[in-house]
Amino acid sequence: MSIRFLISCLALGLLAAGGCAEWPKVVTDFDSSAEFSAFRTFAFSGITDRGKEVGPSDNSPLRGRIKEMVYEQLAAKGFRQVGVEDRPDLLVHIFFGVKDKQHVQSTGMTPGLYGPGYGWGPGYYGGGPGYYGRQVETYEYHDGEWDRVNSNRVTTYEERVGTLIVDLAVSSKKELVWRSVIKAALGDNLEENFQMANKGVAKAFKDYPPGK
Repeated sequence: MSIRFLISCLALGLLAAGGCAEWPKVVTDFDSSAEFSAFRTFAFSGITDRGKEVGPSDNSPLRGRIKEMVYEQLAAKGFRQVGVEDRPDLLVHIFFGVKDKQHVQSTGMTPGLYGPGYGWGPGYYGGGPGYYGRQVETYEYHDGEWDRVNSNRVTTYEERVGTLIVDLAVSSKKELVWRSVIKAALGDNLEENFQMANKGVAKAFKDYPPGK
């Protein structure tokens, strides 16, 4: 089975694991026929930043920090960085994007006097026939009056999710042999976002080179 087919399933794998996994979420795949032990040098071929193609000579400090994270992991694995013109064993390309996701939560009961799950209204005590089969009406106290409220509340919130993809391709053949997809929820603190990205990159390269 080719790496191209396997990589097409990475997004589905992230979604399947999304409900219980903690950020960052990392999925890595590789070409099992590649001789990873033969790779010793690498060069950055560029970065795709939110759809914009940027060359390897890019001097952006923010993108530079992402490249530095990847460099540190490769260097720790014994790789040496060279220029693209020096015929490296591997070309490294980085993709980065951000997407806003909207989430909707619905609660079946409005929190009442005794916290979530409790209501207050006619028939709450005493019940009568069929009481346990019907929903309790819910009230809130405002300015000396009890007002009936909708017992189904909907809360909408938005979340920014960043995706970082690291590709390793054989320079001589221009063939992709390794890819890692890293996803994380982004906050307003830039430094914390970089820490999350660094954690994801380290997790991606933890088991490199991959076993057969």
